[in-house]
Amino acid sequence: MEPLHYIFIILVGFGAAFVQRVSGFGLGIFAMMFLPHFLPSHTAAATISCLFSCCTTTYNSIKYRKNVAYKTAIPMLAAALISIPVAVYFAAKVSAKIFEILLGSVLVVLSVYFLFFNKKIKIRPTPVNGIIAGTLGGALNGLFSTGGPPAVLYLTSAAPDNITYFATIQFYFCLTNIYATANRAINGLITADLLLYAAVGLIGCLAGDLLGRKIFDKLDAQKLKYVIYIGMIISGVLMLF
Repeated sequence: MEPLHYIFIILVGFGAAFVQRVSGFGLGIFAMMFLPHFLPSHTAAATISCLFSCCTTTYNSIKYRKNVAYKTAIPMLAAALISIPVAVYFAAKVSAKIFEILLGSVLVVLSVYFLFFNKKIKIRPTPVNGIIAGTLGGALNGLFSTGGPPAVLYLTSAAPDNITYFATIQFYFCLTNIYATANRAINGLITADLLLYAAVGLIGCLAGDLLGRKIFDKLDAQKLKYVIYIGMIISGVLMLF
C-alpha cells in the first residue's frame, strides 16, 4: 500500500474515533464511508473498522464500567452472539459487487432514518425489543461493521440517563466487536496486512478520542451528526451507482 494510504487510514481512524466519542456511536459508519474506496475489498474495510472499534470501546467500557446497565445489555448481547457469525459467514461468501450494493443501500437507509425519523420513533425498553435490536445490530456488525443504529434506538429509551446510555452502548460494542473480530478470523478475513493497517489507524483513533474528550462540552454534536448523515447519503449513492 502507498504511504499516502497509511496517512488516509490514520485520518479515517481519527475522524471515526472523534465521532464515536462525541455521539457515543458512529465509528463504524464513519469508517465505512471511506475505507471501502481505498482498501482491496469491502470485507477488509469492515474488518479494520471492527478492529478500530474493539480498541476504543474496550477502553471506554472499562473506564465507565460502574455505569453499565448490564441487565439491559444482556438480551441484546445474547441475540447478537447468534446473528454475528451468520452475517460474517455471508459477508465472506458474497461477491464484492453485491457487497457494495448492500453497503450503499444500508448507508442511505440509515442516513435517511437518522435525518428524518430518529426523534419520531421510540422503542419500549422490553427484553423482546432488546433481542430484536441485538439481532439487527449483530447482522449489521457482521456484514459491514455498522451495528450501532439498532442499539442506539433501543438504549436511548432503555437507559435512564446519558452516562448510563454511553457506558452501556460502549460495553455492548466492546463485546460484540471482539466477538465479530474472532468470527472474521475464523472465516479467514484477517491477514497480517490488515493488522498492520489497523495498527497504523489506531494512531488516529487515539488522537480522535482524545480530542473528542477535550471539546465534548463545546461542540454542537447535533450539527456534526447532520454532516455525517449527509456524507453517508453521498457515499452510499456513489457505491450504488
